[in-house]
Amino acid sequence: MARLVYGWLMAIMAGVPPRLGYVLADALTEVHVRLFPARRHAALANLAVIMPRASRRDRIRVVRSMMRSYNRMMFEFFRLPSLSRDDLMRSIEVAGREHLEEALQRGRGVVITCTHVGNWELAAVVLAQWGYALHAVAGVQLSRWLTPAVRETKSELAIHTVAPEDGFRNLIRALEHNDLVALMVDGDIFSHGLRLDFFGHALSFPAGPAMLAQRTGAPIICGYCERRSPGRFRIVMEPALDPSAFPDTASLAAAVAAISERHIREHLDQWCVFRTLWEPAPSAATEPAGSERSVEA
Repeated sequence: MARLVYGWLMAIMAGVPPRLGYVLADALTEVHVRLFPARRHAALANLAVIMPRASRRDRIRVVRSMMRSYNRMMFEFFRLPSLSRDDLMRSIEVAGREHLEEALQRGRGVVITCTHVGNWELAAVVLAQWGYALHAVAGVQLSRWLTPAVRETKSELAIHTVAPEDGFRNLIRALEHNDLVALMVDGDIFSHGLRLDFFGHALSFPAGPAMLAQRTGAPIICGYCERRSPGRFRIVMEPALDPSAFPDTASLAAAVAAISERHIREHLDQWCVFRTLWEPAPSAATEPAGSERSVEA
């Protein structure tokens, strides 16, 4: 049943002209803001840390941009399986692919870290379409009921989904085969973190990418996929971080955190994270956090 519902949603979105789809996604922004108060409260709490001197009005404006970006991403997400390879490649520009190719020449695989900026799902599909074996760690997507259907669809797009409960064994094996392992560093699926500085405040930052890199020797590449305009994207891959250049896991994780912070700060309007990152929420966030848990694709 879940697969049928998910297939129905994909079929509907595939039949919507892109221009109309983006108009509808933008028009539903205010609905998103009003009907999902927990997401709004969480985003405002995060922005109180990131934009401490901004007024509440300015933060609300950024939250609306975030939710508009998320609406657009969901429209794009359901259309992805129907896009031809040529259409997909025409929609993107890439900066830094040479960093990935150089890192793979070491033969130890590559750990790719990403944030929820723009359309991270599209970036994964592009990597798979380039012919790389990609293993992406993902928890619940859309809902627990739809998660199996989402994972099945990703398998059809040549993306191997790894559940968090599977542990490191599958990821280490993938790196030993010189494959790519993709990890989101601003999600909510990791269970072990390091207390690091993030936007000037202590945060439990995921240790997984640095631990994998230190254990296997795989370099880390931090990247993101920004939306330049409706239907147009830019994938950016930073120069690789060599784990042997860092004395320990904490220092490597701190380097990843610093790059990820820069990516988020430069694309706040496209950052689609609607859970409170810093606990307790800073007092500058004037609205209390709601009880609803965010759902991220």
